[in-house]
Amino acid sequence: MSSTEKRLLKEYRSVQKELADKRSSIHDTGIVDLHPSQDGLFKWSALIRGPDQSPFEDALWRLEIDIPTNYPLDPPQIRFVVFGDEKIGQLQAKAGAGARKVCYKMPHPNINFKTGEICLDILQKKWSPAWTLQSALVAIVVLLADPEPLSPLNIDMANLLKCDDTIAYRDLVRYYIAKYSAYESNDV
Repeated sequence: MSSTEKRLLKEYRSVQKELADKRSSIHDTGIVDLHPSQDGLFKWSALIRGPDQSPFEDALWRLEIDIPTNYPLDPPQIRFVVFGDEKIGQLQAKAGAGARKVCYKMPHPNINFKTGEICLDILQKKWSPAWTLQSALVAIVVLLADPEPLSPLNIDMANLLKCDDTIAYRDLVRYYIAKYSAYESNDV
């Protein structure tokens, strides 16, 4: 077993232990779920909740995480799961009893609306091996509440904030969440 695999197993055990403990502070971070996919330890899936007192409050997003073989020396690639309108429409048509409703588009200045790519320095140049998958996800949740419009991947959303039109920004985020949320797909 490689050192990367050992590190990932350690992170997995730690996160699962925290998620199982109802009193753990992980429940305040916005992380709802984090686990390796069935494809192995180098592909993970996460579910996050939007931060309280933000336009993203109470909404859920699925993220995909690709982990390089030399992790933690190199950062993981984390992106929001985004679907096209047709796929979202199909999911919306399926009412899932007990299923979670997840938003499949991310209307945020630092996130590409079509690809889910995230512009966050700690996922690129400022990455440190001290970061974990859990701490990277917490940084993403913080980014949702505190966008950086001067480094946009979504220019339209960034321009609303640059113009200090926070009401339009909030309303547009809430509109997109309502429009692009659907019951979670089993193939995610």
